[in-house]
Amino acid sequence: MVLLLLVATQLPDVIDKPLAWTFAILPSGRMLAHSLVVSLPILTIVVLLAARCGYVRYAVVFSAGYLSHIAGDFYPIVRLGTEYYFFPNLFWPLLAANPDKTPSFAAHSPDSLLSFAVPVAVFGLAVSYSLVTVYRRDDRFPAGVPPR
Repeated sequence: MVLLLLVATQLPDVIDKPLAWTFAILPSGRMLAHSLVVSLPILTIVVLLAARCGYVRYAVVFSAGYLSHIAGDFYPIVRLGTEYYFFPNLFWPLLAANPDKTPSFAAHSPDSLLSFAVPVAVFGLAVSYSLVTVYRRDDRFPAGVPPR
C-alpha cells in the first residue's frame, strides 16, 4: 500500500513533466495529468474497475495519493483564487492552459545539496519502511524466525 501511495503521489509529474519539458508535447508540466477534468473521470473508472475485481482499497489509496499531489501543486488557489498563474491548467481542456515560465528539468533543479538530500532521505525512509512492512507480513517469514 505504501509503495502504491508513493507511486500515485508522483504520477502526475511523471506523466506531465517529461511530456512538457523533454518532448515538448505539452506547453506545461502541470497540464494533462494535473487536470481535474482529465484525472477525475479516469480515477473514477479505476475505482469502479477495481471494485469489480475486489481491489477497491488499493484504488481508493491510489486515487487519494494522486489527488493529494494535485492539491499540493494547486494549493495557492486557496489564497490567490483564479489569479493563480496555473489555475486554468487545473481545468484543462475546458480552459486554455498557461505554459511553464521555465520549461526544463535544469531550471527546477535543487538550489543546494540540502534541498536535494532531504526529499531523497524521506523517500528512502518511506521505501525502507514499506519493504520492512511487506517483509514482516510475508507468511514465509513468521515473526521471530529468521529466514534461511
